[in-house]
Amino acid sequence: MRALCALSVMIGWAGAAYAGCLSDEQTFMACKIADSGKSLRVCFDDDTVHYRFGAADQPPELALSVAMVEAVYQPWPGIGRAIWESVAFPNADYTYEVFAGFDRMVEGDEDESAGFGGVHVMRNDQIVAELRCAPELLDFTWGEGLFAAKEAAGMTFDRESQTWGVRSGE
Repeated sequence: MRALCALSVMIGWAGAAYAGCLSDEQTFMACKIADSGKSLRVCFDDDTVHYRFGAADQPPELALSVAMVEAVYQPWPGIGRAIWESVAFPNADYTYEVFAGFDRMVEGDEDESAGFGGVHVMRNDQIVAELRCAPELLDFTWGEGLFAAKEAAGMTFDRESQTWGVRSGE
């Protein structure tokens, strides 16, 4: 079982316009992209992880989904001054790696400079674009959520190798 407690870092925004998760989904990360009218949302349910990117209050310009058991999800490894997690979405020759976190060394629970997030757009493991979240408009839920969903889907995480595998006996 994972020892971390679930924590939602909601910095600055109360409007649902950027959240974009459906009522039966949980939020992994949602934000407004810095210096743009675009938003990024990663949501999940029991079976699937969803990536949605586009203008707020509009249908997504890009929507990707991956089965929970196939999701390339990297939980926080438990070291360093920043708590972060990432999840990747393949799309033809590209991969969209969404990351979010916060600096644990910044004092105050809701310091705007503590949160960070965004997406690396990669082709052949090379970053071809990076979009950053406006830190004051970031909702990052880390801890039990996506980790527990992967475990409920029959996966187990090996902390030593930092890899997911199928639980033995499944």
